[in-house]
Amino acid sequence: KVLCAPFMGDAKFVIGWAMVGRAEFAYLIAQMAASADMMDQSTFSIVIWALLYATVFAPFIFRKVLARYVAKHFKNEEGEYTEDGPKEAAH
Repeated sequence: KVLCAPFMGDAKFVIGWAMVGRAEFAYLIAQMAASADMMDQSTFSIVIWALLYATVFAPFIFRKVLARYVAKHFKNEEGEYTEDGPKEAAH
């Protein structure tokens, strides 16, 4: 993911923030690591709090980033949204 981001163009932040809120699997991995004594309780607590913050705040940040992307790429000259991007003016 990290290595591909520079090649994603303007959509890289939209794609990245859309992926941040998906922490269900990370909770499972953290629990498995804690039960296998691969991390102590302090580290486990830090990981769980970080995942909680990401789960709660990511949708709000994603909404803001997506709105900025849509406003930049999908408005025509009249300020209306289009599905295929901004329309070029006829000459």
